[in-house]
Amino acid sequence: MGKKNINFLLIHEEKRALKIYITSFYITYVLSDFIYYFFYPKYILKTAIGYPNAIGYWGYLIFIGLIPIAYFLAKIDKLSAIKYMYLLSYIIFSIISDAVLFADNPSSFNSGNAVELILVLFSPIFINKQFYWVVTLGSILRYLLVGIMIKSGVVLIPIVLIIILSAISYILLRRFSSYIHALHNSHEDLRQMEKLAYIGQIAATISHEIKNPLASLKGFTQLQREKHPSDQHYYLIMEQEIVRINSIVNDLLILGKPKSTHFEKHNVRDILTYVLSITQLLALKKKIKLSSEMEEDLPLIECDENQLKQVFINLIKNGIDSMQDGGNLRILSKFCSNNQVSISFSDQGCGIDQSDLDNLFKPFYTTKEDGTGLGLIVTKKIIEDHQGFINVESELNIGTRIDIILPISQ
Repeated sequence: MGKKNINFLLIHEEKRALKIYITSFYITYVLSDFIYYFFYPKYILKTAIGYPNAIGYWGYLIFIGLIPIAYFLAKIDKLSAIKYMYLLSYIIFSIISDAVLFADNPSSFNSGNAVELILVLFSPIFINKQFYWVVTLGSILRYLLVGIMIKSGVVLIPIVLIIILSAISYILLRRFSSYIHALHNSHEDLRQMEKLAYIGQIAATISHEIKNPLASLKGFTQLQREKHPSDQHYYLIMEQEIVRINSIVNDLLILGKPKSTHFEKHNVRDILTYVLSITQLLALKKKIKLSSEMEEDLPLIECDENQLKQVFINLIKNGIDSMQDGGNLRILSKFCSNNQVSISFSDQGCGIDQSDLDNLFKPFYTTKEDGTGLGLIVTKKIIEDHQGFINVESELNIGTRIDIILPISQ
């Protein structure tokens, strides 16, 4: 989904929330005044009806006057300003109104207006913590100021009620935020899965057409190399590039394959020892020291040996590529609680910027000049197929640490 579409949806939902909020505000404001100043005095108390003074009618003039302003702000997409305008207008008017009405008779002060129920309890519908705190603190401050003006402690009751309502609202806000976050993550995961499945389908379709010519090309290249020994260097480069193309196709195929359910028990120590033996020469060429610390009594784990070899090779090569001026690459494996094994890869390379770190596992995203952007996404998929997880921590110009956690049994 594009950024414009997302912004449009956010604005649309903000408008819907505002309509509910403002409509509820007006309905509650009118009904509460009608019941308190007209219905209750006439039918319950049998006393005179109406506002005690003209300030009650000023409230309607003020809030009716806010309607065209709110309409104008909505037209220019200043939706956030509308809710703050209504909130602050109500708080300021309520402070003045209560100070005028109850200054001479504090004992007649009531427990607040039903409108505050709407302001506080409905604040979570905007999924905005800042607005929630403005509503909560503004409502409490309103009663504190009124209490100071009328010199009475009767405002403590509505303050306690506001705190209770705010606590309920905060719980709702947290639940709404958590729910939306979960929906967003589910949507992103689904989008990623669809993208990978599409890539896999394309790869499966064209892999046969690519691999057969590559096999023939590799065979003919080897024959030509034997015929022309003087050009060994060029033929070697050709063979390496053929292997590289084949590797890219294999990576694409892994992305599109369904999760494997066939695992065998293997020793992680043995797998790492093998991988270190075949990457040692590459590390030496770049003046990089490979060191490992592996617990002697690591348990056997259920895994696909070849896939884990590919994961470890990918991570070691990435670490080597990040250290252009040499350095140390350390591998640590140990047994963890909850029947898990941890394998960590720490390098002293250039590190990864935070913006790149956020996109690290996106298909075809790479910071290398000759990278395909498939290595880490393939690595992540293999780890997830093993019911494990991968974590990356990095700091620019200091290095990167990648932790892999794998369960002992599937």
